[in-house]
Amino acid sequence: MRMKSADDKTKRLALLEDLQKSTLLDARQKDWLHTELRNLKAGIKGEQAAAFYLDGHYKDRQNNVLLHDLRLVVDDEVAQIDHLVINRTGYMVLIETKNYSGDLEVNAHGEFTVRYGQDRYGIASPFEQSRRHACILADQLALPDFMQPKPATPAPVAAPVNATSVGVPEHADALLAKKLCNSGG
Repeated sequence: MRMKSADDKTKRLALLEDLQKSTLLDARQKDWLHTELRNLKAGIKGEQAAAFYLDGHYKDRQNNVLLHDLRLVVDDEVAQIDHLVINRTGYMVLIETKNYSGDLEVNAHGEFTVRYGQDRYGIASPFEQSRRHACILADQLALPDFMQPKPATPAPVAAPVNATSVGVPEHADALLAKKLCNSGG
């Protein structure tokens, strides 16, 4: 069952769109703002598409709870979790949504690149982002080791075009994940 829908981002989008009209911004600032606004809209579209897919799967499930767009702050760390599934035994799965119109590549070192024609851009690893979010969630809930949240396992998903969910591989060493949480890295 779905317990929390995604937050409404229309006010934030409207504010950024109004800011674009400002005469106080120079050309470089307007270009930057235009790119940020385009990326924000694409991200929201991808999260909505993934939420629609997940809602369809979990809406009638009595043993699972689905939360969208969960923001946690622990000490000075912030986690914005796109989707969180919790089953009745307490097992949790974090799902990170990314939305790119280009080709996504991951090299042997786990580094992510998105390619648009001949242009290539390095992007932050959704695996590392999910690991960090799992650590913050575990800290927030003060969970024992055996109940630590698990980032989603990457798998082919029947999702709308450009909506891709990725997470940490299922075979990831739990001790390494715990070490990463404790070391902050």
